[in-house]
Amino acid sequence: MERRLKSGFFDDREFFGNFFRIMLPIAGQNLIMFGISMADTLMVGRLGDVELSGVALANQLGFMLQLLLFGMSSGGNVLIAQFWGKGDVGSIHKVMTLVYRALAVAAVLFTALGLFFSKQVLSIFTTSPAVVDSGASFLRIVCLGYIIHCFAAFSMMSLRSVGTVKISLLVYTVSLCTNIFFNWIFIFGNLGSPALGVRGAAIATALSRVGEFTIVLVFLLKFEDKVRYRFKSFFARKLGILRSFVKTSLPVVINEFLWGIGASTVAAIVGRLGTEFTAANSICSVLIQLVSIGVFGAGNASAVIIGNTVGSGRYELAKDRAKKLVFISMCLGLVAMTLMLTLKRPMLSLYNISDVAKGYANSMMTIFAFLTLFQAFGMVALIGVLRGGGDTRFVAFVDVLSIWLISIPLGFLSGHVLGWPIPLVYLMLKCDEIVKTLVTLPRLIKGKWVKDVTISS
Repeated sequence: MERRLKSGFFDDREFFGNFFRIMLPIAGQNLIMFGISMADTLMVGRLGDVELSGVALANQLGFMLQLLLFGMSSGGNVLIAQFWGKGDVGSIHKVMTLVYRALAVAAVLFTALGLFFSKQVLSIFTTSPAVVDSGASFLRIVCLGYIIHCFAAFSMMSLRSVGTVKISLLVYTVSLCTNIFFNWIFIFGNLGSPALGVRGAAIATALSRVGEFTIVLVFLLKFEDKVRYRFKSFFARKLGILRSFVKTSLPVVINEFLWGIGASTVAAIVGRLGTEFTAANSICSVLIQLVSIGVFGAGNASAVIIGNTVGSGRYELAKDRAKKLVFISMCLGLVAMTLMLTLKRPMLSLYNISDVAKGYANSMMTIFAFLTLFQAFGMVALIGVLRGGGDTRFVAFVDVLSIWLISIPLGFLSGHVLGWPIPLVYLMLKCDEIVKTLVTLPRLIKGKWVKDVTISS
């Protein structure tokens, strides 16, 4: 039996080396993805409100696919990280094959929806014929990149579970540059191209997906030397780990999907409380995404480190590292809070919105600055430690129920029934971060989250 560890906080050099080696490239990747999103919004926004709305709503189909992608990948990566801790590369191939197959089916279905039912999909979100037409012309092109995007994204996430993270930074850097360049050409008609508007934006996105896919494929075939996955494994008949895969991954898929629907419901509550609140929430969300880059990088790094440690059978070391990760999350939360309070006024100065909306946004940013401490804990403890440790059912239970039983009811009640001031309504919509911390902390302390999900494989 493994002896209980007694060491100083900084004695585990392997832990700190692995943490920063994984966390920093992921944080850089998230920063680049933030840049891609901002660039798209700014460039399409120059076309007009109808075009911007059409593209935003058309991306909802991709958002739903992204939820499935993240859910399947995260569930599979729990197994991959633990198998890597055991040195069982053969089982990693089997997990990757199952995820590739599931994503292929999902991507084909979503591509068919985008190609043949684009207007019907857009009609779910808006009644404006102009917005539907604009969004449909975008969706019919951009959906052609769904399949290769799923392949490239999962490949990078699976490699992250074995400590290979720099390839993601390279891929998204190239994607950012190509996306901006092709947007400039095809949206506005430069270098001899006709001005294609939203169709040009879709072509640029699709071409950037091709670039991502090409880099990942070449890396897997020529340079990757840990997993060495080959596509003949995709057609393997006997995998033998389906039961463990479903048991581990299904809660994560359900978690992400229901959470996504809940997030859309929260957006609907906000949208029906006035344009000023909607504008303020949009600006606040951008700043939250920016200051939380380090937090999300830490959460992803935590899942890899804990998964590898549990998979190697060092359960007490996993618990010891979990404590270090929670402390780091609190430090990152304080950094995010400081950045939020420092950057809120410069951020607001970039937008030409009403004084009422600016007042709402200023109050909301102050509120969330306090909540960043809880968000940082939840990201590292729930998505990192507990999910990486194999406790996927508990994570799904807390994550889904907190938004559906706390955020949505309190937000609707305070905003649409009681008519509370907007800042208080925003606090009600975000207070699930506090609840998740209070529910998760006892389980983290007791160590019940340590589950070697590879044993039954």
